[in-house]
Amino acid sequence: MSDLKSYAEFVLGVYRALLVDCARHYPECTKEFDRDYKRLSSAVEQHGVRFTLDVMPTYRKHLDKCLAAERLIPSHLVNFGVDKGGAIPRLFRGLTLRVFDSSGILRQTPDPKAIFLLRQLLGVVRKLELASGKRDTCNSVDAFFREDEEVRHGSLDWGHHDSFGAENAVALDFVDAADPVDAGMDDLFEDHTNSPRLNYEHARKVQQAADLISSVLGVFDPLAWRPKHGPGAVSDQRFGSYKYNFRSWPERLERTFPYADLAFANYAQVPVVPYGSKHCQALQKEVPAKLAAVPKTLSKPRLIASEPTSHQWCQQIVKDYFYTRVERSILSRFVTFNDQVKNGQLALRASMDGSCATIDLSSASDRVSCWHVERLFRRLPSLLEALQSSRTVWVTQTISRTSPRYHYLRKYSTMGNATTFPVQSLFFLSLALGTVAFCRGRQVNFGFLRELGEWQVRVFGDDIIVPADCSRAMVGCLEALNLRVNLGKTFLDGKFRESCGVDAYGGHDVTTVNILSKPSGASPGSIVSSVDVHHNLAEAGLLETAAFVRKTAEPLVHFKVPTVTHRSGLFGWSDLDPSPAVLKTRWDRDLFRLERYALRVRTQEDKLPAEESYGLLQYFIEAPKFVTSAVSTLGYLGRRPKVGLALGWVAA
Repeated sequence: MSDLKSYAEFVLGVYRALLVDCARHYPECTKEFDRDYKRLSSAVEQHGVRFTLDVMPTYRKHLDKCLAAERLIPSHLVNFGVDKGGAIPRLFRGLTLRVFDSSGILRQTPDPKAIFLLRQLLGVVRKLELASGKRDTCNSVDAFFREDEEVRHGSLDWGHHDSFGAENAVALDFVDAADPVDAGMDDLFEDHTNSPRLNYEHARKVQQAADLISSVLGVFDPLAWRPKHGPGAVSDQRFGSYKYNFRSWPERLERTFPYADLAFANYAQVPVVPYGSKHCQALQKEVPAKLAAVPKTLSKPRLIASEPTSHQWCQQIVKDYFYTRVERSILSRFVTFNDQVKNGQLALRASMDGSCATIDLSSASDRVSCWHVERLFRRLPSLLEALQSSRTVWVTQTISRTSPRYHYLRKYSTMGNATTFPVQSLFFLSLALGTVAFCRGRQVNFGFLRELGEWQVRVFGDDIIVPADCSRAMVGCLEALNLRVNLGKTFLDGKFRESCGVDAYGGHDVTTVNILSKPSGASPGSIVSSVDVHHNLAEAGLLETAAFVRKTAEPLVHFKVPTVTHRSGLFGWSDLDPSPAVLKTRWDRDLFRLERYALRVRTQEDKLPAEESYGLLQYFIEAPKFVTSAVSTLGYLGRRPKVGLALGWVAA
């Protein structure tokens, strides 16, 4: 209870400072902002900090939809009530009236600064790290399993290595989900047992797009791409175990990813394992993925699954194949796995000219099924074999007693599988390209892709951008394929767009700054986060809020965090004064560079030597990038690294 009270005090302090920033922009509304703070304090006292973490972000989504629809309607949310016959809520009334008139109609020239500040107030702490309650976590786990039961079974046998039949996928087609009648655009989907049905011609174009993507990717060879270990946990080893010593390698994995070729540095190290021995049985054991909950929002944690070590190792091979082939092909015009800047730029442009719509999905990775994947890559049996072999079939959980302990997955994969992101991105790209071709009466070929260019279709995970004239057909296609469109974050009309962290209205960037953590002396990471947030708030012109974050965090650090020049790249509190920061400097003759004595993040690690000969494999995998004369990643961590702050010399 005391912890929640301290969070409430911190949140109210943030709002007090933020409303002062609002008053600096609109001094004539100072009294209105004072009343807003009193209303907020009363709401937090009555409903707790949950009001600012749940209710206010929900109203923000409502506001975004009203901006797109150009009319503010009642939200019926607590503390956002309106006067009888009115349309403007009492909370933040001053700012709202700069965007909408008293009847709720969007003004002819709404104030973009007021839109930014209004959204900033409603969402400044929406991502504050605060562990969800036991009930909320269990509800999320239960929903995870209910949703998996709704996923369509694959046509192939994704559970067994000896009867998968990837070569039979060529006979599968997205047309299997279509209405057999070739309807026109007006009959995009019809009501059959209350389920949307995809237009036959539309489904045919989607399949053409999927086949074209497969032709660009080409045949998959597991020995042509690099494996690696991810930074996260694995389901079959505790932290501190050496990941390069593989404890299991199931027969299903062996089918595509040879144990002797991928688990050892050379053939001389491969042990002789008699068939049927205990060692052999341990190697062939199928280990399930393990479900875990990590903070996302107060009422809904994010569910991820840690994969078995060997599966995760091989998934990275497939991921390397996807990333490299897409980057070097025409597909990079539409999807860039390591960069979402163009998605944000296109959303900003679309908010001004309305040329494109932004579409977002709910639980996208949980609803992409094996049925979808086998049709997406039907022309690549080698890739399908790799996806089926490296995919974890079972998941286990100990979070909720009302959900099963072990569960056979229908979905293709959970968050945690290294192939989930590229697979779902390419799947949604095939739907987007097929939909545009269908709406415009075109064939899906390379000429069509070159004609589309970079500024009509973009996909990054479940963030999808398509031309506005194709947006409703795209939504219908997604729903017909059992995917769930997030209507609260999907914008087809109006001047509001949202994609990949960029919020835009009428060509103005109205993206807000999120405070992610409450400063704590016991958590150096929270201090680092506070310094970053201070920088972002100062850059957004919210100087009083930035000063509050700094004032809260500074007493918790044992030594002074320096003040550095804004955008200098040095770690410290940002100073918008253009004069250079006063820091000690020196010239390093060995590295031939100017250095400053500044605060830096330091990670203390205890490395244990590699076990037996497995270190040679680690060397071959990591040496080209990470092993130098000064730093070596060889070996493994015996305990979790300690993150701290320390003064030291850093490059100027």
